[in-house]
Parts: sequence; C-alpha cells; structure tokens
Amino acid sequence: MTLLVLYLVASLDGAFCGCRTCMGRQPLIYKTRYYVNGVLRGVLAAQIASWLSLFALLAAMSASSDKTLLHSDLEAAAARMLLVFLPYTALVVINVMLRLVPSTDLRSATSVLFLGPLTFLRPFVMIVGVLFGIWHAQLRPTIFLGLFVLALMLSIEFALNLYNGKIQEKQINTYVSVDSK
Repeated sequence: MTLLVLYLVASLDGAFCGCRTCMGRQPLIYKTRYYVNGVLRGVLAAQIASWLSLFALLAAMSASSDKTLLHSDLEAAAARMLLVFLPYTALVVINVMLRLVPSTDLRSATSVLFLGPLTFLRPFVMIVGVLFGIWHAQLRPTIFLGLFVLALMLSIEFALNLYNGKIQEKQINTYVSVDSK
C-alpha cells in the first residue's frame, strides 16, 4: 500500500512538473489546451520514471537472497519517505485548490507566497525525503533503489524544461516566419 501511495505522489508530482515547465512559454491568449498537454507530458514522464523504478525493484527482488527482508526494508523506507512527501504534497494540493477560487488576488497570493517557494523547495524536499527514508535501511538494495528513484524524479523537471523549451522555440519560429511573409 505504501508503494502505491508513493506512486500516486510521484504521478501528481509529474503532473505539477509538466504544468510548471510550460508556464510562461505560450504567447497565445487561450492556453488551456497547451497547459493540459503540459500536465499530460508530466504525468507521462512520471510514468516512465515509475516503470523504470519498478523494473529496478523487480531486478533487486529477483537478485535478493532474502526477499521477505528486502520487502519489509523497502516498505519501511517508503513509509519514512511518505512522512516527508505527504505534508509537502498536501501543501501543494491545497494551494492549487485555492487557485480555483475566482479571485485574482487570491491566485496571485498563492503563487507568490506558496507555490513559488514550494517549487523552489521541491528538489530539497525530494532529497530530504529519500535520505530520511533510506537512512535506517538495513539493505544496500534499498539504498540504491532510493537513490535511483531520486535521480529519476529529479530529472523529470529538467527533461520537461528542455522539451518545452524546444516546443517554445519551434512555435516562435513558426510565428515569426508567418509574420515575415
């Protein structure tokens, strides 16, 4: 159950990364479709990271001489990670939900006071969460899996930034070439 919750948190994180990395890159006024596509790209990136993590987990389980001990060690590490990730996720979700209130002032306040700083803190929260999770791990595969998943999740936002930058460059070139004709 704990691994399922981590998977859901990772999927939500991917969605938010997808949205964040496409913000401010679209010159058009109606951006809903663009943002939805960005969110879907983020979810897809999180799914790829999750599947790679699952394959690494299955490989570690198949190579383990004591599968029961590894399973309990992984569950304990995941439970400790959730002690860090769930409060952070709750803060992000609450602030995103506040943006649904039709108030420009409230939207601006949540962006400046909460979502901006929470975005800045994301990599640190991920590092602290994984390190807190693997700190008392009994087995090396648990530590390696934790660090592997951390590297994958930290690379999502970087990869999405690169991809959305290329999309933006292509769109700008399209708009400039249409205007110059």
